[in-house]
Amino acid sequence: MSTESLSKTPAPTSSTTEAGPERTPAWRRAVTNRPAIAVLFLVLLVGYFHLRLPETYLTSENLKSVLVQQSVLLVLALGVTFVLVIGEFDLSFASTLALAGAVSILLMSDHGQSPWVAAGAAILVGAGVGVVNGIAVAWGRAPAFIATLAAGSAATGLEQLMTDNNTIAENIPIGYLDLTLTERFGLPVSTWIALALVLLSIFLVSYTTFGRKLRATGLNPTAVSLAGISVSQVRLAAFVALGLVAGLAGVYVTSQGGSYFPNSGAGLLLPPYSAVFLGAAIVGRGRFGPGATLFGVAFIALLERGLTMMDQKAAVIQLIEGAVLLAAVVLARQERKQ
Repeated sequence: MSTESLSKTPAPTSSTTEAGPERTPAWRRAVTNRPAIAVLFLVLLVGYFHLRLPETYLTSENLKSVLVQQSVLLVLALGVTFVLVIGEFDLSFASTLALAGAVSILLMSDHGQSPWVAAGAAILVGAGVGVVNGIAVAWGRAPAFIATLAAGSAATGLEQLMTDNNTIAENIPIGYLDLTLTERFGLPVSTWIALALVLLSIFLVSYTTFGRKLRATGLNPTAVSLAGISVSQVRLAAFVALGLVAGLAGVYVTSQGGSYFPNSGAGLLLPPYSAVFLGAAIVGRGRFGPGATLFGVAFIALLERGLTMMDQKAAVIQLIEGAVLLAAVVLARQERKQ
């Protein structure tokens, strides 16, 4: 290199040699801290309803009631999370819930089975629907939307054939109601089971080989297959997981009412998706996960309870939940692109 070229080379400045890389401003770190923003959103939501309902909303009894009544939403949202992690959808779980609840009640009412046998059968029915969905999607190569919609329609038809669309409330043992009535340490057994499922789901998805396979399948199934992992088996497992919790949710619904009633799964399709997408958009940076889902469920549950206590019509609540789902889907999609 010539002396002339060296003389034209700019000398390093003190800012580049001494200052080092610029640090991210504190305000920017705060703005991009998604968990902190999520907590702020939740605080603002609770604060708004507390101002509107100062004597009834932010009370221990009301919050306990929200937790107990939203156990069904929580377990369903956890199951939906597994399917969304692998990049699929399931439109059959609400119908599966209703069928599982019908099977459980009929086994006790018509056949004198014990509550434990009835509940176990309901969960197995849910798993069976999950197996059908998983086989159709994973090995049959059917689009998940069509396959699960068809499975849900078949489940509804079977439910109606079994029950003649009649409410069934006879010969239900008190032990079956104890699942959602008997409290342990201040909460019903069903709620403790739901909270335990949250911890189990977080462990499975975040800290096990199975969870890594789930996430990898959702991100790049071709690479997973080339690594010698059966993508079909992973997909089957995700659909079965949702089927299992849908069966459990069927037990919850029928235990809470002590009976079976037609269309018991009506209105339970959109809320779990709203919760999962909302959690992914705000907490998960576009990634689905049980922890993010828990936040989404809390947000939806507290929002719904506040609107109900303000005597809003069911149509208004459905409209708001639909808007939340749409916004959450868009936000989650944008995060995944980034």
